[in-house]
Amino acid sequence: MMEMKIKIEVPELAVAIEKLAGAIDKNTCGAATVQETPAASVVPVSATAAPAVVPAPTVTAPVLTVAPTVTASTPTPAVPVTAPTYTLDQIAKAGASLVDAGKMEQLLGLLTKYGVQAVTQLVPDQYGAFATELRALGAQL
Repeated sequence: MMEMKIKIEVPELAVAIEKLAGAIDKNTCGAATVQETPAASVVPVSATAAPAVVPAPTVTAPVLTVAPTVTASTPTPAVPVTAPTYTLDQIAKAGASLVDAGKMEQLLGLLTKYGVQAVTQLVPDQYGAFATELRALGAQL
């Protein structure tokens, strides 16, 4: 884990606080007290010279702890994908619904594409691809 501390020094802030305190003193709506506590900050002059101590107000930001984000790509386990299997009965019913929908010409063209004259002549290995094309024509499978 990495810890990061940020220290912000703003010398102009003292002047702004004094002006605010003066404005509050002039326009006091109630009892208000402003106290200024000078803080010493170390400002290095050079690498070889001794650091000078300069009194100035110091604003210290809250400590921000940042944990580095690590994104590791974990391989997704392979999910076996199996194509749905269809029966000759399902394919025949889907073809009949296309005939009822007035798509006899498209169905005959599809049968010709597979080199058969009827769905009963399809080889079981062709059922999946044929069913996909039936769905493309609008059949519900």
